[in-house]
Amino acid sequence: MAVHQPAIPDRPPAWREVFQGRRGRLTAGLLLLEALVAVQVLIVATILPDVRRDLGMVQLYGLAFTASSLATLAAIPIAGRAVDRFGARATLPPVLFAFVGGLVVAAIAPSMPVLLIGQFLQGAGGGGLYALSLGTVAKTYPDRLRPRVMALLATMWILPGLVGPPVGAVIAGTVGWRWAFLAPIPVLALGWFLIAPALDLVPEPDLNADRLAVRWPLQLMVGAGLVFTSLTIVRPWALAVLAAGLVVGLPALRHIVPPGTFRARRGIPATAIAAFLLSMGFLAMDAFLTLMLTGVRGVSLGQASLAITAATLTWAAGSAWQSGRADRVALPKLVLLGTIAVLVGQAAVASALFVEVPVVLAYAGWAIAGGGMGVAFPTIPLATMRVAGVGGEAGVLSSVLLMDMLGVATGAGLGGGAVAVAEAFDAPLAAGIGASFAIGFAALIALAFVARRMTPEA
Repeated sequence: MAVHQPAIPDRPPAWREVFQGRRGRLTAGLLLLEALVAVQVLIVATILPDVRRDLGMVQLYGLAFTASSLATLAAIPIAGRAVDRFGARATLPPVLFAFVGGLVVAAIAPSMPVLLIGQFLQGAGGGGLYALSLGTVAKTYPDRLRPRVMALLATMWILPGLVGPPVGAVIAGTVGWRWAFLAPIPVLALGWFLIAPALDLVPEPDLNADRLAVRWPLQLMVGAGLVFTSLTIVRPWALAVLAAGLVVGLPALRHIVPPGTFRARRGIPATAIAAFLLSMGFLAMDAFLTLMLTGVRGVSLGQASLAITAATLTWAAGSAWQSGRADRVALPKLVLLGTIAVLVGQAAVASALFVEVPVVLAYAGWAIAGGGMGVAFPTIPLATMRVAGVGGEAGVLSSVLLMDMLGVATGAGLGGGAVAVAEAFDAPLAAGIGASFAIGFAALIALAFVARRMTPEA
């Protein structure tokens, strides 16, 4: 099976190259859709308190996030395989339809259960767009341009991170929260207008590409839901829920990811594990950073948010730096370099759990961690694109993206469990957050050893 061979240029390509010709139209459309999904995620997080006040059923509040996340897990492998077998042109309409349908359902929801259906559809559409977007990059752009495109996609989270929450608050406070779900629809139409005419640049689909029974993503979704729900329940019976989730989810995951993934076999299987460990290690701290700053160090929520903003900016800067070196530095080395930076940054943040340590160290540390993520995070899918077989890029890549999403949920879930256990035993908040941070450290240290296995055997 043929694989992509990287170019070794004397210098990295100019940024303008990704915007030239008809490929530039495709680039603009992909960036627009990425920004739209980012804005919508942040707006929804902002307006949900208003939604809860109107619709009630506060006990379902957290499920609004869970429904979207679980749908994303199921949609990524399905959409990735669909891009390989049926093409990007055939896959894009149902993905956009799911996203738009979710927006409309959420906007007109008369009750919280209906809103959850809307969130589920949005998660399915967002996951499908994620797999389709990176699959299109893998199939359409030459290896030398991919790092630049990945860096640009990373920057699409900067402006949404700065304006998404305020925009959501303004919409909810003026015309009402329902319009926050309807506002993105014209932008989606513009994204379709930009992308659709350029999709003939994507190579013809391969009807013989690997098939994936829909049963396995759906079964994984159910298993993951049981596992991540059990992690936040401090009751003896939660262990039975955890065990049931593993029994249901692990066999499904084994059918989706490349063979040898659970053993971190060299090549794509190890790359998939690397994606899982990186996201798990980062989210085990990211999910509880503002809680640490406000609950342990006593800063205001506004002040704590500055740390998130700083990491968002350094993430983009790290991605830009990485994009100029991905053709000249071995990708496993870039992942290792980024991982070390994240570890250093997280150590600085963790030290701020002690009140004797200046809190400014947490801000500096999180900025360093963001830069490290900017280096490591896009390198992992790039490594996958570089060795994936021609015709099956999107399917293979979607398996790595799935492991990334599972890492996000696992890091946040285990961290949440650590905090919940500390609270149940009347331990200080700092103890639960410290345990979550320790989980993140362990995942990143494991990644430092797995990264060197990302290169296939000769």
